[in-house]
Amino acid sequence: MRMRELTAAAGVPKGTIQFYIKQGLIPKPIKQSSNSAFYTEDHLNMILLIKELQAKRFLPLSVIKEIMMGGSGKLSVNEIKTLVELDGRIFSNIEETPELKPLTAKQLSKQTGISPEDIEVMERLGVLTPVQEGNKKLFNEDDIRIAECRVKLIQAGLKPEMGFHAGIAKIYKKLIEELVEKESRIFLQLLSGKLEIEEIARILESVTPIINTMLGLMHKKEIKHTTTRYRSQYQEQSTTGNIDRKGGSHGRRASHPHMGCSEYKPGDVKRKLR
Repeated sequence: MRMRELTAAAGVPKGTIQFYIKQGLIPKPIKQSSNSAFYTEDHLNMILLIKELQAKRFLPLSVIKEIMMGGSGKLSVNEIKTLVELDGRIFSNIEETPELKPLTAKQLSKQTGISPEDIEVMERLGVLTPVQEGNKKLFNEDDIRIAECRVKLIQAGLKPEMGFHAGIAKIYKKLIEELVEKESRIFLQLLSGKLEIEEIARILESVTPIINTMLGLMHKKEIKHTTTRYRSQYQEQSTTGNIDRKGGSHGRRASHPHMGCSEYKPGDVKRKLR
């Protein structure tokens, strides 16, 4: 279709469409000559989606662009619609009837034993995500559980004075973000447009604890595999005489599993997981 047909079908003026193209919200038209451009149904659907997100979700164009780009690659219109419609539907029953009431930072510290400094660090990293209600900043049940885990890790032996600072949580957050990004793409590609939103939400709620259990088991197996692998490497080097009596290999620095925290430096939030 030509521009005039697109403006009529989408209900937006030519200038708006040109602005969307310039901002990267919709792709450029198909050019057949210097003064001849054609638009497809995808252009129309994307413009209608932008209008819907603005009207129903009150989202600014900057946020809409991030949604439509989908992080590491573009999502289809149907996938974006599914993702947007799922907002507020997944785990809604759990959130409506929490077992623990929201707490302020002071209450969180008192109830769980987590230090105010750890709360500040984990909030800055986005691990703890309090909600502002009036003049209070409240931490929900998930944040309370995470704070409890932080305290239990310290009690188990991962003490701050040994270098196990709260900033280490950034490693796990980054890995989880990458995992969920890839999971979302798989689920959206396979389920979008095939099932009702309520059914997709039900499936995601049902499979999440199963996946979490599977991840825990895979994590444990990988720890065992990693320690076995490094032990075998050490024994092999010992046999060939490449390990000196001080515990290091000749001419090389002894390597460590990626889970080792000796490489972590407090405050170094830019360090990437090896």
